[in-house]
Amino acid sequence: MSDKFLLCLALILSGGLSGCSTAGTGLSGWPVHYRNAQYDFTFSLPAGWQGYSVLMQPWDGGDYSRALDKIVVTEHGQAIVLRHPRWQTNDLYQDIPIVVFTHRQWAEEQQGKMWPDIYAGGVIDELWHNRKYVFAISSRYNAADDVKGRQEAAEIIATNCAAHPGPPLYPNR
Repeated sequence: MSDKFLLCLALILSGGLSGCSTAGTGLSGWPVHYRNAQYDFTFSLPAGWQGYSVLMQPWDGGDYSRALDKIVVTEHGQAIVLRHPRWQTNDLYQDIPIVVFTHRQWAEEQQGKMWPDIYAGGVIDELWHNRKYVFAISSRYNAADDVKGRQEAAEIIATNCAAHPGPPLYPNR
């Protein structure tokens, strides 16, 4: 494994992914690919994920209203959840939940003006972005200790992250 891959993996496992978009780790050996044309998003998976499933989970985001003393929903988006083919309700495997933001939504989240309801108690880190969208993941996506495949999911995310060079939109956050 390359030093860059190990750095990305260490950042993911420690919950500090920001800036983890280093080049040099290829995906050529991975035969399984998820492609979403709407978001111009491709995510590669190893052979053991052949037969994976995809769930689209909506998320809402908003800002705190002092007058109403609650979060008022002002934004909506999607999370793309890649599910291991051996996942069962009584035999859980780690999902890979990629949250999709528009650039404007991401800017609001980064400035603390919008709180998506997709994570609790953690932070959300940019994996990479394209012209229109930011792809991110919660630092708590793998918080359950009893789920199989946690380490494998972290390695898959790190490898995909390393294959998308470029700085994050907000590197000093």
